[in-house]
Amino acid sequence: MQLSKKHLFFFFIPLLFWAASKPSFFSYKKFNPDAGIVIPINKKGSITASSNQSAVQKTQDGDLSTAWQSGAPLPTGFITNSDQNILLHQKPHANINSSWTNAVSFTDGNLNNVGNVSTNLGKAMVEFALKSKNLFSVSLKGQTDSPIHLSAKLNTGEIKEIGVYSKKDNFQLIRFEKSINNIDKLRLTCDKKFALFEIAALSEAPKEFIVFHFPKPERIGSIKGKLWAGSKVASSSNVYASQDGNTWNYLTSFSPEIKNEFLLGIPEKPVSHLKIEHTLIPNDWNKVYFWEIKLYDRHAHYGEKPTANQSAVSIKDMLGINGYWSWGTDQYSHLLGENEGPRKFKHLISHARNYHDMTWDVLDPGQPIDFSKMSEHGTPAKDWVNWDLEYTDWKKTGFDIQASLQFYRFKPEDWQTPEKSAFNYAKAFTHHFGNKSGNGLICTIEAGNEPWEYPANIYQKILKGIVTGAKSTDPGMEVFPCALQAADPEMEKTHIFKNYIGARITAEMAGQLDGVNAHIYSYVTDKNGHRMAVHPEHPLSTFWEINNMIRWRDHNMPGKKIYLSEWGWDHSGGGEDCTHDVCVSEVAGAAYAVRALLIAARLGIERASWYFHNNVKGPSSLYTRSGLISSSLAGFRSKYSYWALHSLNYIMGDAYFLKIIKEDESGWVYLFGDKLGKPTHIVGWLPVDGNSSKVSYVSIDPDYDINLAMLLSGTTSNLIQTDLPVKKENSQMLKLLAQPTVFQLNN
Repeated sequence: MQLSKKHLFFFFIPLLFWAASKPSFFSYKKFNPDAGIVIPINKKGSITASSNQSAVQKTQDGDLSTAWQSGAPLPTGFITNSDQNILLHQKPHANINSSWTNAVSFTDGNLNNVGNVSTNLGKAMVEFALKSKNLFSVSLKGQTDSPIHLSAKLNTGEIKEIGVYSKKDNFQLIRFEKSINNIDKLRLTCDKKFALFEIAALSEAPKEFIVFHFPKPERIGSIKGKLWAGSKVASSSNVYASQDGNTWNYLTSFSPEIKNEFLLGIPEKPVSHLKIEHTLIPNDWNKVYFWEIKLYDRHAHYGEKPTANQSAVSIKDMLGINGYWSWGTDQYSHLLGENEGPRKFKHLISHARNYHDMTWDVLDPGQPIDFSKMSEHGTPAKDWVNWDLEYTDWKKTGFDIQASLQFYRFKPEDWQTPEKSAFNYAKAFTHHFGNKSGNGLICTIEAGNEPWEYPANIYQKILKGIVTGAKSTDPGMEVFPCALQAADPEMEKTHIFKNYIGARITAEMAGQLDGVNAHIYSYVTDKNGHRMAVHPEHPLSTFWEINNMIRWRDHNMPGKKIYLSEWGWDHSGGGEDCTHDVCVSEVAGAAYAVRALLIAARLGIERASWYFHNNVKGPSSLYTRSGLISSSLAGFRSKYSYWALHSLNYIMGDAYFLKIIKEDESGWVYLFGDKLGKPTHIVGWLPVDGNSSKVSYVSIDPDYDINLAMLLSGTTSNLIQTDLPVKKENSQMLKLLAQPTVFQLNN
């Protein structure tokens, strides 16, 4: 039967209504596991190499286990390379002493072809014109009964000796290294006739490189990759740009001994060709490796920041902290004093995140558990554990509680039935702690903390089990995945950091989860390959991985939440030094804490949980000095970061981000207000190192009626008043420092 337009209309309309009622119907069709990725600019062009051209595509195949390996210029590799051998296919220069046969073989790159140089007027001679070139070394293979003298004639007419090829050297390739500038001719002379298999020369130390070529100029501002010149293989590593592929302009350099993947910033400008080059130490068999190279603009692989919208939560509702059973005291929290444990933070945060270790509950993932028996019997794994005691005290303090159900102590093979076991555990957990049938202590759970050693297929089953188990018991329980990242799919090919969201969250789970979860810290790698902690605004900071997660969420889970469940800096303070390689000062730690929280509000993050509540006992090492207060060894003393966040919360804890006033090198200035959008505060700072003493003045609209200015340095528990703006005819000037300043508006 042929359907008319009318029939088609009545057929499809009910179908569309049905589809609209299914949240995952359209999202599944559009699901893109790689929605957060920024495509590297080099995908738009082509790539060539100084040697081994057939393998150069391995540098952009997305696999860090494959590499382009250069050829070894020395002892013989350079001879057939026209970029290196300045004598390749050079014809001899004729003169009165010239007499030779098969001269083409002298410089044909073939060490087995031979020509002969005969005597004429009592001397055997052959010369090569070098046209004012410089010389680094000459390699020679010959056969002679008398010494062959190798010399250079300079533009001035001066003769400089380079070396002597003797009878004992016959049939060997001998290299003479001597640096000479402005050579006119390279000359071989001998008292007797001799055979010459090959002569080759380098004008400088050998170089190996790859070059990216673009059909039209592209703005390149950063390079992400992994390469290695080996230990004492290269003397320097440099990046050059060119518009014509012939004239090269230096951009930057980096250590040739970097072993780890790096992110290098370069001056952003349109380029048609970009070269990454190693200058080798001239030893035989030296070669270099390029595993992966990606080119981006100044935003690197993070991409641009998203458009700013009014935030959905206030500063206080957004700010939380990562806690743990006993808060570093080794006893239940309800046994602690008024200013200890969770109560130390009651005026600072709205929620607390706990690392709820499943191995404290069950001996293996499939073991059943009834949490209602904890008060009398503990858990099957530990007879002393009573989570109700701990969580009740947190709740009484005023915190919403987010439980990260971490299972990293279990091996993947311990999960005999991963989906079923996860379902049963989550069902029991939610039945006891959820609102619908339980005591309402927990509002949010995570399917793991950082189970990044787990294969993706195993994690997907565990995630599905936890989501369906929790939601079947209490649909109101928020369920999030473990901490993941949306920037780098190659992490799935590593041994211990398999955390790419595109491999671990399916379209089905995206429809059932309440949001996504990220751990964001602020590091860069310097030109020597050393990791450093930096201010959050640094364009190459890992802090901006949050941009990739926002794009992924916007595409695959629009409208759902992003929880920044770990962020922070290792920093000194509270009577404990921070001395390991990613530490920042106490002053910088306080500045970054406030600045990053304000940026998170601008980005639309719903929760930002600082890591960690206090320092960890023991020597200074990664994440042991990240607390807002010191460890028990120093008496849990408050750091500047604690007081800076405390002051922010006191002054404008109820405020919501409204809009960007300024966000550039001269200053970052944000407008905050109440839930209805009425402005109440302006916050501004300089996006520089937290120890900087730099001062800047930025102009804002004169209509903002500012009555109070307060500096959030955290150096004291009291509020610190500072200079009010200087008013001019058509503007007012805000004084900005590295430490944020809050400008309060008249109501």
